[in-house]
Amino acid sequence: MDSIFDYEHPFVCTDAAIFTIKTEESDNYRKLPGTSLQILLYKRATDPYMGRWCLPGGFLDIDETPEDNIRRKVSEKSYVGECRLEQLHTFCDPGRDPRARVISIAYLGLMSEAESTRYEDKAAWFSVRPADGSLAFERDGLLLTGADIGFDHLAIIEAALGRMRSGAPYTDIVFDLLPEEFTLTQLQNVYEAILGRRDQTANFRRKVIDMVQETDNYTSDKGHRPARLYTKKQEVKQ
Repeated sequence: MDSIFDYEHPFVCTDAAIFTIKTEESDNYRKLPGTSLQILLYKRATDPYMGRWCLPGGFLDIDETPEDNIRRKVSEKSYVGECRLEQLHTFCDPGRDPRARVISIAYLGLMSEAESTRYEDKAAWFSVRPADGSLAFERDGLLLTGADIGFDHLAIIEAALGRMRSGAPYTDIVFDLLPEEFTLTQLQNVYEAILGRRDQTANFRRKVIDMVQETDNYTSDKGHRPARLYTKKQEVKQ
């Protein structure tokens, strides 16, 4: 009988593409703020890919599940607390890690803006920008392209964006990026930040009206007409 020890074994790790939304205030106080999609990256301090920016993650301990591992690694590398995490895809190209044969179980993570304010010095939120058919990531004048991203993490980010974009019109995934109460304009801004395209206001509201319910509350932003606040309908399922 063959022994399990007769075979070489790959290592297993987890990686998480965690997104949030950032409200970008306008210089004109009468103009409504914009919204950008952000992703959490940290800068590697050791080889391989020292100095490159990567997704938080790491190797599984022998006695932990992938879900426990990714939450632990995200907390250790970014100080980010609880967020929605769902398994995205398994990345298993033999050459994805130059050190050894490493299989990565990747996750898609989502956080509301209010919950995304804590991170370690080496981790930061970058705006996701289109760039010549690919992606770029920007923060405080620093612009990263695919060449600045370590391992195959650019492919993981692209897969996570694809999951969000395909799911946004049909699931409640977008509500994990919003506060409990929000305006329809905020909701539309988040959809457009994910999809990377504009939508006519009337058309958009027809699409989402069955997913939200009115509250009795209104915004009180200085310089803007009060807008009704909405919340997600509880019966909306993912």
